Amino acid sequence: MRILDLAVALSSLAAFVVAAPTSPGKTQLPDGMPSPSPDQLKLIEQNAHGTLPNGPPPPVISSDGIVNLQLIAFNELFEVAFFNELITNITNKVEGYDIDDEEDHVKALDALKAILAQEELHALRANDALEHFKVNPIQPCQYKFPVDDFESAIALAATFTDVVLGTLQDVVERFALGRDVDLAREIASVIGQEGEQQGWFRVLQGKIPSELPFLTTSDLNFAFTAIQGFVVPGSCPNINEIPLRTFEGLEILTPAGPLSQNITIQFEDPNNEAEHLLWLTYINQQNLPIVEPIRVVSRNGKEVKAEALFPFDDNEMNGLTIAAVTKTDGPFSDASSVAKWTLAGPGLIIVN
Repeated sequence: MRILDLAVALSSLAAFVVAAPTSPGKTQLPDGMPSPSPDQLKLIEQNAHGTLPNGPPPPVISSDGIVNLQLIAFNELFEVAFFNELITNITNKVEGYDIDDEEDHVKALDALKAILAQEELHALRANDALEHFKVNPIQPCQYKFPVDDFESAIALAATFTDVVLGTLQDVVERFALGRDVDLAREIASVIGQEGEQQGWFRVLQGKIPSELPFLTTSDLNFAFTAIQGFVVPGSCPNINEIPLRTFEGLEILTPAGPLSQNITIQFEDPNNEAEHLLWLTYINQQNLPIVEPIRVVSRNGKEVKAEALFPFDDNEMNGLTIAAVTKTDGPFSDASSVAKWTLAGPGLIIVN
């Protein structure tokens, strides 16, 4: 499965193939997560090739800082479930996950076991900080993943890691604005770790390790919405405690290539917003958001199909592009200003 196909799958977040279904009530997390014993934590740290930071969280935190920690924990628990399932499928040589060359099989497992343990520590650190600040830690959900072989799993991992790298930029900025200086430094170290694993995912797909000179930015609300596409509805014990928006779904029906072209999109419109002018707004790299008018093609109940230009040639829109149907044409100064006016999204487009 090509990365563009995975981007479409992730943007639509529908019709998933779950490689290893989990019975209701059974956790998909390993190592006693999200509350490992001291012995389990020691093993996680050994597998991660490092430890949890041994300094305490700062004595105070901003309100936006709390939301940052909740979103990080919500995302990291999903990633732990994903990588645990991937490792299980490779280890058991499930059809589609059987790596023929034994040396490659061992190398892939070694790398993924380290990534899994590192994501476990990220989740623990965020939830430990929430508890420190007298806020309920985020509990894991039940998850579903749109992959059925090793190639598509790595492509999907690269796609959501792209989104994570953009979202953590927003996290650092919110920490900085809230004067949560120590936490901003810690997250900067996590961005480096995520970038290292993303380079490996890209090499596995035959791509150059580094995607862009300035990675595409994002907004917490887009990530919060995207992650929920991997969640079994109604399975998250305390998702309602995370004060972020969930947008209507947006599907990119036309995989965009490295050229300017009209693309077809589909989105949910429960309040008949499409009766007024709408725009498709693109977030790419560190550039100002690009806005293109939407032409409605058809409507079936709440579902709208429409077209808009993907203006690649004039903007060198390589790497990850986050698309959103917006209720205004801006002008938008950044990803957060786009999120404030978003009806449907995020739609994910990856070129290169």
